[in-house]
Amino acid sequence: MPVKFHPNNPIDALETIIVKEDGSPLRGEIDIYRQLWNDLSKSSIQWDVWHDLKLPEHSDNFNYYKKTSSQIDFLILCKHGLLVLEVKGGPISTKDNTFFYGKNFDTPIKQNPFKQAEGYKYTLKDNILNNLKGCFFCEATAFPHVDYPFESKLIDNKLLWSSYLAKDYEGSIEKFLLNVFDYSKSKHQKHFRNYSEVSPKEYFAIKKILSPIIGDRNHLNTINTLEWLGIQNIEILDGLYKNPRIMIEGPPGSGKTTIAKAFIDKQHNKNGIYLCWNNLLMHYTKSLLSERQLSSNIEVTTYFRFFQKYNPSLDFKELSSLTDDQFYDLVKTTILKLETEEKLKPYDFIVIDEAQDMLDRGLDLFINKFSGFNGQGLSNGNSLVLYDIDQSYTASGRSVAEIADLMTEYYCHFKINEVKRSAQNPDIRRLSSEILEHPEILDTDNFEMKFSNIPVRRHKTLQEVKSHIVKNILTPIRETDSSLKGQDCVILIESTFLRGEYKGKEDLRELLIIKDVEELSEANVGDTANKLRYSSILKFKGLEKKNVFLVISKPSELNKYEIFVGITRAILNVEINIVE
Repeated sequence: MPVKFHPNNPIDALETIIVKEDGSPLRGEIDIYRQLWNDLSKSSIQWDVWHDLKLPEHSDNFNYYKKTSSQIDFLILCKHGLLVLEVKGGPISTKDNTFFYGKNFDTPIKQNPFKQAEGYKYTLKDNILNNLKGCFFCEATAFPHVDYPFESKLIDNKLLWSSYLAKDYEGSIEKFLLNVFDYSKSKHQKHFRNYSEVSPKEYFAIKKILSPIIGDRNHLNTINTLEWLGIQNIEILDGLYKNPRIMIEGPPGSGKTTIAKAFIDKQHNKNGIYLCWNNLLMHYTKSLLSERQLSSNIEVTTYFRFFQKYNPSLDFKELSSLTDDQFYDLVKTTILKLETEEKLKPYDFIVIDEAQDMLDRGLDLFINKFSGFNGQGLSNGNSLVLYDIDQSYTASGRSVAEIADLMTEYYCHFKINEVKRSAQNPDIRRLSSEILEHPEILDTDNFEMKFSNIPVRRHKTLQEVKSHIVKNILTPIRETDSSLKGQDCVILIESTFLRGEYKGKEDLRELLIIKDVEELSEANVGDTANKLRYSSILKFKGLEKKNVFLVISKPSELNKYEIFVGITRAILNVEINIVE
């Protein structure tokens, strides 16, 4: 991975994480964070970036305001050394040897940003990393919103990144950083000081000092995204709650489940129904609502089971073989039968989860008749529809975007990722958008460069897969001091490997009969025990986990849909294991 951030914040959620004291976004730091992430991800060398690094003691050499502590906006490490980057957002001006926020000298900046960065450099060098003799230290300043010439005796333009000066570096902040290292080293050479590259030993030592790992073998990002998602998205729901019909579109990790729980929580003493397509998702939701003591007033079932209840003559096999059009007709005839028999009893409220799986199977008819009291539920009922249009693709190639668009005419619509509240790793979303068209992308030589946050492992046998799972996933989970928890992980396996259809009839299910490993089922889907669970990819559709370990055969047109579903179940991390 060419760049690693400390902490590794979700790139699309920075507006809710990097904020001022009043909660508003720190736009300058956010823009620099994203540019560093974009440019350094494509680099040919390794970079480590610390954001908002707190230093315990400020060096007396540059302690103008006698601070006892300080904060570095960005500390950047590569083989060329360490660079302190101070960021000031918005327009900047200078007058009488003083820096100001605003073009018209509006608000004075307490300290010269260049001197501030220099002071932080010496704090690091003198007080924190003073035992590292071979590492080169330098500093720079960024004014990301200054799109005009900035001439001042107070600054060295060779150490300034701005939107105006970016053209000198072809718009690449990496080229700017490399130039700062070269320029700063050249000044030292005048005094007969030469610096070689940071040795691997020193590089490791710097990372250990700045980001110590204490008894934790977990190599995955385990940031608790669900807490901030819950807070932010419940605020969204509160803002929309005056609207009885709400459609919320969002990718995995955007907090749709949190919103569903909050919506149900507000339906005091009302009779409702929660519908989804997937059995495991149904049982998982049941367990969540039971924990919150919300299950007494709401029926939780699948769309499939609901209509099977009213059509008992149709067995599971017959129902599952229905086409989308046939299922639509089934919904229509079922409603007509119930109306004729005066047995149609509408619900006070309806929650539809993962609605993209039902939109073209008569969902509009269902909502209209079962929501409210007058058979006009689309315009008068009380319902919450949660969906992800990017997940509407199936092996048959169906797309329901047009139907979703038509339904929004009756709903207050909100798209979560439009306001950057998705926690899902951006690399995951980028790969999922390409995999259906180009499954062979996983076999290309530049995959690692293009998707640096998605590791691909290759195995010759299922036995090798088992060994990898035990060593690299199960063992860290078992360790008492590890941050990796079983409930945050799932192994999703291509169905071929669970049916004994692989080479020599090898079956991964049999190989995974191991202590603390079990198959995900309706009974344990809501269990938070520290166990590693596995499932077939398609059974897990509609659910999500922070960490997904995908086991697939060689990518092709035959399994591209399973790969797509598996990848999109991950919120923070996905590891792809290919059995060749």
